[in-house]
Amino acid sequence: MIKIFLLTITLFLFGCNTIVGSVKGVGRDMKAATIYTRDAFTGNPISDESDN
Repeated sequence: MIKIFLLTITLFLFGCNTIVGSVKGVGRDMKAATIYTRDAFTGNPISDESDN
């Protein structure tokens, strides 16, 4: 009984970690797409910091 309980908790924790990681990844992708789209439409690469 304890083994089943521990297995359930472990799977639940890994499941939550996967969900949180997926949400963070989607958020980063949306942010990157927004920045690149803005730069493409304005013609002013604001995100380009290589002009040293």
